[in-house]
Order: sequence, then structure tokens, then C-alpha cells
Amino acid sequence: MQIHGCVEKGKFAGNLVVRSALLCLYAKCGKMKDIHLLFESMKQRDLFSWNIMINGYAVSACADTSFSLFQSMLAEGKTPDCFTFESLFRATIQVKCLETVSELHGFAIKLGLERSHELIRSLIDAYGKCGSLGNARKLVEGPMRRDLISCTSLITDFAQRNSFTSDAFDIFKEMILMRTQMDEVVVSPMLKICTTIASSSIGRQIHCFALKSSQIRFDVVLCNSLIDMYAKSGEIEDAVLAFEEMEEKDVRSWTSLISGYGRHGNVKKAIDLFNRMEHEGIIPNDITFLALLSACSHTGETELGWKVFNTMINNKYGIKVREEHLSCIVDMLARGGNLEEAYELIRSENGITRLGSSAWGAFLDACRRHGNMQLSEVAAAQLLSMEPKKPVNYINLASVYADTGDWDNALKTRKLMKESDSCNKAPGYSIVY
Repeated sequence: MQIHGCVEKGKFAGNLVVRSALLCLYAKCGKMKDIHLLFESMKQRDLFSWNIMINGYAVSACADTSFSLFQSMLAEGKTPDCFTFESLFRATIQVKCLETVSELHGFAIKLGLERSHELIRSLIDAYGKCGSLGNARKLVEGPMRRDLISCTSLITDFAQRNSFTSDAFDIFKEMILMRTQMDEVVVSPMLKICTTIASSSIGRQIHCFALKSSQIRFDVVLCNSLIDMYAKSGEIEDAVLAFEEMEEKDVRSWTSLISGYGRHGNVKKAIDLFNRMEHEGIIPNDITFLALLSACSHTGETELGWKVFNTMINNKYGIKVREEHLSCIVDMLARGGNLEEAYELIRSENGITRLGSSAWGAFLDACRRHGNMQLSEVAAAQLLSMEPKKPVNYINLASVYADTGDWDNALKTRKLMKESDSCNKAPGYSIVY
């Protein structure tokens, strides 16, 4: 800003290059009010000036302002370039508007920019994050086949959406066959995909591939992905090995293994690991306690579960209770047959938060398992009032009536579901290989 003051006092105050450099400075420092005032004071603006403004607001998560500036730029007669479109695609990702991505893509083609590798990378990312993984896949199959950044972006989108799993493996295999230099950024989402499909065999192959590669660095993110993959695929011993081999661990590393122990029904080891975590000075977060409560819920450790819950909300950690935490408590009480106590908890806000459908659903399952038809009916009716467009809630209520022999109400509930236009249940099907 001192340099800016010297510029304003000297002979370069009106120099376009200097003004653009100042715009760039303020944009990268996040000073959007200053950049706006400076831009408005410029008597002359070139494409570079407009691009800095559009990109600055896109980076600052002000997508609407970026689009508004783009329209003003076009009105002034400026022709956008690849950098302009890259900034606009970044803004489009924020608003998740697939239609805007398609319109910008068409405009770029009209301007003859469709062969730009930088533009295609941005397009792949925009299509993927806005939900059109098919279009993103087509772009990768074109001139960008060997591009690490584009392939990584697409695989990451596949992993986040838990879809197009086979396509992700095809791309990864192509990258291996073409001897593309890979890094840990592309391996981590591949392991996440293996976690989603619970395939420890494929995950182990990717792990071995990473070990053989000199370019792949086993950082905290990659090691956490390994722990998650092995734990959720049933290979808890391998998850422990990956955890112990880590040079540096963060709270997610500890939480992933605690969750793995809980999923395997070993609540004692989960608690022991939590105590070790505290001893080493790692501060647990709300997800850590959720993993512990879930472990207590699935193993019926009611007394231990309350102790964990009280530890979470005491002055030492003071973690804000979420619906998921209370859902675990409700599930824990209900599984232990303490249905009345669970019902009292779920009815009240408990001074913290009103429980949602997940807690009522867990309560309903427990009531039906213990044969309490009266509370089952209350829970099913509550779920139906909360989510009237969800077919499973009609089915649950009808099943409760059927269990009590109330066939008239069971048939009425089924009929009500069929008459509802917005409530259609997909028929079940099975595949035999």
C-alpha cells in the first residue's frame, strides 16, 4: 500500500500495466473493497484487468459478482480468453450450476478455445463437481488422456460421489499403462473408492503400487485413506499396521482406527486407543466421540456409552452435541431394552437439539425387535409426519399395523402411499451371477 501511495503521487498513476499489477496485488491479498475502488478509478482497462477482477471474486467465493463482471466485460467489447473461462468455471463450481458450465463450454468452443489443455482441465473439474461425470469422462478420453491433473480431478469427483467406480478404475489403469507419473493425490481417492466398495484386494494392489513408486509420498492424507480402507474392508490388523507405521498422525488417523475397532465390535481396544490418543496430547473432535458412541451402541455398553458422552460435553472438551451423537445414545438405550428411557430422551429437546428421522428410525427398529407395538406405532407415525414423501415410512407404519393384526389400517396406509404422486417406491430386484 505504501508503494501504491508512491505510484499515485508519481508519474505512473495512469499507467495500465502498473494499475493491473496493483489489481493483482490486492486480489491475491483478498482486499476486494480496495480492488473494486481501484478498478472503478481506471480510465483504461484491458483483458488482463478484467480477468484479475473476475478471478479475484471467484477465489473470494463471490460467484455472482464474477458473472456480473463477465457480462460487463462483454458489453465493453472485450473477448474472453482461457484464463477468463477458468475463473468462471471456478465460480460455477461454487453455485453448482451445470447449465452455466454447458453454456460457457459452448461459448469457449465458438471462440476456438476448445483445444486448450488448461481450459479442458477446468472443464473436467467443473463438470465433475457439478454432477455431470459423463461429460467429464468424455473430455478425459479426448486430448487430455495422459494429463495427471485432469485424471486426478475426475477420479476425485468419482470418489466423492461414490459413482462411476468402474470408470475410475479404467482411468487409473490407463494411467499405469501409459506410465503416467502419479502422486499421492491420485492414489488417495482411489483408496477411497476401494473403501466404498469394501474391496481390500484391489486396495491392497493400489497400496503395493504406491510402495513401489518413488514419486508417491506417504503423507498423512494417504495413510489415513489406507487406515480407512483396511478398517472398513474388514482387515483391521492391516489398518493397525498402517496406523503404527505413520511417522505423523492427525486426529483423523486416530478417529479412523477407533471407528474401525468399533465397527469390528472391539469396544475395549477402541477405548484403549482413545486413552492413548489423550495421553499423546491429541485433542479428539466430535467425530472421534461419535465413533466411540457408535461402538458402545453396537456392543450394548450402555454404562460406558454414558461415560463417553459425559466426557465429550464436560469442561475439558466442551464439544457441541449433534443429532448423530444423541441418535447413538437412543440406539444404545433401545438396543439394551430401555425403550421408555430412550423414548423420553427422543421426545424432549434435552436442552440441546431436537432429534431427527435417523434417531426415530433407530428407535422404531429397536421397538419392533423387542416387540413393543405401541411405541413402534408412535415412532412410525412420527417418521411419516416428518418425511411424508419417503416411501419407507409408509411401509414401516403398514408393517407395524400388520404385526398387531390391524389389517384395515395396514391396507389404508399402503393405499395412501400409492395415491401419493410424490411417493413412489422403486421395486426391489436381485441379480444372480
